[in-house]
Amino acid sequence: MKKQLIIFGITLCMACQRDAPSVQPVSAPDAANVIAGTYTANISRLPDVKSYPINGKTITFQIERIAADTVRVRVQAPANGFYSPARDTTYNKVYVLTKSQGYYLTLETDPTQPNNQLGSELVIAAPVLPATAPNWASYVFLPPGYKLGRVSAEFTKTK
Repeated sequence: MKKQLIIFGITLCMACQRDAPSVQPVSAPDAANVIAGTYTANISRLPDVKSYPINGKTITFQIERIAADTVRVRVQAPANGFYSPARDTTYNKVYVLTKSQGYYLTLETDPTQPNNQLGSELVIAAPVLPATAPNWASYVFLPPGYKLGRVSAEFTKTK
């Protein structure tokens, strides 16, 4: 047992790296231009992991640059039970909040909830060098009639 603890301790110390280089996102003074494009749903993780299309249907959204920090978002989401917000919607003026982890777009808010928590939003992962554009996003939404919170779908950039 003592020998195993010593080997475990040595392995643990060797696994740690001090000052390891961290991967930093590509800086984007024109965030809207970086995230512009078409994204298609590929995975839903709740309640189980499922790949889109689910029941022959999928969700897509298109982001169009309006200004350096503002976009227009068109969501195409046919009714699909738990796996879709069940409506096509255009958000004409959405502010892009840029953080080191990625880009955050609040599409809708719910003023009846604390801090407008039950709205819908997009989170787009920041591109990591050498890439210059993101290729992953998460769309958080409230399915019609669902009362247990929001669900999310993961997307990949297709155009």
